[in-house]
Amino acid sequence: MNAEMLRQAVVLLRQGEVVAAPTDTVYGLLADATNESAVRKVYELKHRPAGKPLIVLVPSMDVAKGLVEFSAEAEDIAKRFWTREKLPLTIVLKAKRVSKLITAGGDTVALRLPNNALCLELMNALGKPLIAPSANISGNNTAVSLDMVRRDFGDQLPLIIDGGVCQNPPSTIIDMSTWKLKVLRQGSVKI
Repeated sequence: MNAEMLRQAVVLLRQGEVVAAPTDTVYGLLADATNESAVRKVYELKHRPAGKPLIVLVPSMDVAKGLVEFSAEAEDIAKRFWTREKLPLTIVLKAKRVSKLITAGGDTVALRLPNNALCLELMNALGKPLIAPSANISGNNTAVSLDMVRRDFGDQLPLIIDGGVCQNPPSTIIDMSTWKLKVLRQGSVKI
């Protein structure tokens, strides 16, 4: 992504807008995770049920630790898959400082540190984590290309960043919010 597009995306995110861009798995609807108005826009755009929580992307382990409670085991798993192996593993943990809109009123949140330069650049420039559900209307096929995002959203988004076709399967989602690890969705990381 060129510097001008990065600047434009950051300006829009700071204004509470939603942009679409490829992540480490599929195209996502990206918005500032600390802006409740932006979070509401994502729910509205996707026609997502209010009771369905959102995934939060973080730029680092330090940011993740500010948002959730890590057990020693969860931290070991996050470090292994996020920082050493750089694989798409989403981990559900007890939330500390996350909007109830994102958690759908619950006490847990799903986090992932993406192995995606664009997402990391956006979060570092914005200085905040991003919500990043898949860029499709709820119930429609997951968007893996610019054309698929445009088909669902037309001109409703102020910016769609073209990153080609995403080739990766969805992230594996595990719940480590209790003492027992539970696989919620089997994706590219085999548990």
